[in-house]
Amino acid sequence: MSQSDYDNALDTSDATLEDAKFEKVLGSLQLAAQDAKDSGDFLSYSTVLDIYFSDPSRYTIEEREELLSHVLAILSEDLDLVYEIGWDLPSLFIPFLDSDYDMSGPIRLVPCAYKVLKLFELLAHDGNPKELFLKCTELLNSIKVTDHVSNNPEVAHKYYDIKVYCIFELIDSCLRRIHTMFPLRFLGMTVTSFINSIYLNPLKSLTEAAFIWKRLYTFARNYTRPPLPEKIDVTPEELAKINEDEDYLQRKLLTGFLTEAINLVLRYLILGFSVAYFNVLLQNLPAESKLANDFVLGIPVLDRLYELALSFDLNLESAFAGFLDSTDELLDFTMESGKLDDDITGELFEKLVVDYQKTFAHSLVDTLANEVTDSLGGSLNLYVYSVASQNQFDKIDISIPQAIAIGLRLVIPGLVHSTFCNRGLHDLSVLCSWIAILSADKRTVEVELAKIPSVILRSYYQAILFTIISSSSDLFFRYITLTLLTKYLSLSPEAVTYDFLMNCLKECPYENVKAALVGVFKELVTKDKIQEDALVDSLNNLSLSKDSPAPPPLPARDTVKKTKYITLTPERLKELFDVIYEYVDLTFVDDESGPTLNLGTVPTLQASLNLLILLKRDLLILQEQVRKLTDVVLDKAGAVDKKWNGDSSQAALLNATGIIKITIDRLKE
Repeated sequence: MSQSDYDNALDTSDATLEDAKFEKVLGSLQLAAQDAKDSGDFLSYSTVLDIYFSDPSRYTIEEREELLSHVLAILSEDLDLVYEIGWDLPSLFIPFLDSDYDMSGPIRLVPCAYKVLKLFELLAHDGNPKELFLKCTELLNSIKVTDHVSNNPEVAHKYYDIKVYCIFELIDSCLRRIHTMFPLRFLGMTVTSFINSIYLNPLKSLTEAAFIWKRLYTFARNYTRPPLPEKIDVTPEELAKINEDEDYLQRKLLTGFLTEAINLVLRYLILGFSVAYFNVLLQNLPAESKLANDFVLGIPVLDRLYELALSFDLNLESAFAGFLDSTDELLDFTMESGKLDDDITGELFEKLVVDYQKTFAHSLVDTLANEVTDSLGGSLNLYVYSVASQNQFDKIDISIPQAIAIGLRLVIPGLVHSTFCNRGLHDLSVLCSWIAILSADKRTVEVELAKIPSVILRSYYQAILFTIISSSSDLFFRYITLTLLTKYLSLSPEAVTYDFLMNCLKECPYENVKAALVGVFKELVTKDKIQEDALVDSLNNLSLSKDSPAPPPLPARDTVKKTKYITLTPERLKELFDVIYEYVDLTFVDDESGPTLNLGTVPTLQASLNLLILLKRDLLILQEQVRKLTDVVLDKAGAVDKKWNGDSSQAALLNATGIIKITIDRLKE
């Protein structure tokens, strides 16, 4: 026998041994089931299942499918066994859903999914409903996206979705079979487990959100109270009172469930209210002015949830109006004379955090023991979605002071602590700010902003900036929020605008945002105010109706002296150069290997040098100031080039110095 024949024989022998072991497992399961039936010791079979099902990874995919089929056949033939041990089985079967399948096809192709669903169907029909219900709510509380090991987060979340579907459907089925006079307790446990699962597994896309919301919608729409016990020990009058109270509280719990699930899902997601509004504005601009963006706000499951909320007599419009009223009461912007800005800011932030904790941060799960309340955050998002998805933005009437108060109320608490950061509410805040600034004429906006204390305005702009920082994954939303900040700064008192931007250029720790703020600063120090006024007026006059806008009037003669939004006095120029020199020092650094670049700060330095090119063109800076700076930058860039020239591993570094040197050459022209 050759060596290869010998190796093949060994492989065949090993495979035969493995097959024999698996056949022994199947045989053991069959014998144990018969023993349990004969002896009535059903729990012993649960122990056997635990031994063979505790580690699915010991089996191949084909063996897992066969193992589940074998147990399904055994259980189908002994419904007493299903009733007695069914409560222990969901936690054994759920791990069998995990595999290395890439989720590229329909759910029916997911290994073991069909078999697990059939087993859960058997449990739903013939298991002990109360014990199964308790076990499944516990299981739903514990499963996590990270239970599935995958390099692809989307794939891992799809496995989580399948598990949620299986468990939640079983919970729903068991709930319908439990006989009780007090169904609120069981409904509360269902709601709690579902809410906890959302909290433990943050959603990262609207596709994931839609799946969760569909489960919510189906459950809430189809919910009927469980049947009453066959034997009732109370009088008909007492029973009627119990039923009335339970029905009322169940309805309250369902509306609380609906709104809280929407609010929780949107902690890390935006629906796109402000993007939808901006798109409507763009439709009224000339074609050459339009930005490419095909976003359409339309999520069918949210449409259905909105209709379901109305059927539950949930007055969402009233909730929004009440939110505006309570915001007006919370913040009136009156300042005590003689107080330091830091003290005012501290008191303001404390008030906003306390309000957020009372109004938005409490969970339905926390309040179940005391009072069932609807989530204000969920109600606001659902109402504004109903408005924005129909382009009915004229239903939202917001003044400038209200927009600023809303921005502070919804965003600042998240700046204080990440627990209070809710990106869905950030989106709502940006929408309100856009509506306010485009619903009033320019002069009114300027007057309103001038009335607001500068310390409040700076806090509001800080809130907008935090919204931008929190939106790195939503580029268009980030863009329109930065545009919003620019609009408000352009209409604010000049001193407030300059102080805010200069403080950001010095202190902001996020370099990508800092580079964008250099761009905002550039716009406000180089653009003529009279020209920008015309642009603001044109935006103010945009109509959200479907009628075609009237043609713009002919431009008036340029007889007014033009001014900049920010005037660069000698003192301000010196401060600007000091900041740029600081950027130079942060960009060109020395480490143990010699002179090098901090690539993270290069965009900020590059934006600053481009700003100086425009200022030099407009004769706003002196040649001597430019010469000193360019000499410093070229000297440092040359040292980096000399150290790393020819080193292919430092291509990114050398490319960055090359771009900086090209910009310096333009600045020297």
